[in-house]
Amino acid sequence: MFEAEYTHEGDRCTFEVMIDRFGLDSKGLISIAEIIHDIDLKDDKYGRQEAAGLNILFSGLFMAHSTDEKRIMRGAIILDDMFEYFQRQKVN
Repeated sequence: MFEAEYTHEGDRCTFEVMIDRFGLDSKGLISIAEIIHDIDLKDDKYGRQEAAGLNILFSGLFMAHSTDEKRIMRGAIILDDMFEYFQRQKVN
């Protein structure tokens, strides 16, 4: 958004910028940020296989719901569940 407080910086999407600015470092958020980056910037920087599936889920969400309130509510549920999944993943 023009003159927004948070926006893309360099090769990072807005979500990555916000995570950095708030000093967040949980593996769940970092994983989601990489997926969002690959969807948003379409540069396959992280090569996250989940990006295609999440992109389809969010496209369907936007088609099915016309209000921002409903879109945010439903999107938050998806992202909360993804966060929980990535938080519980064991590091190899």
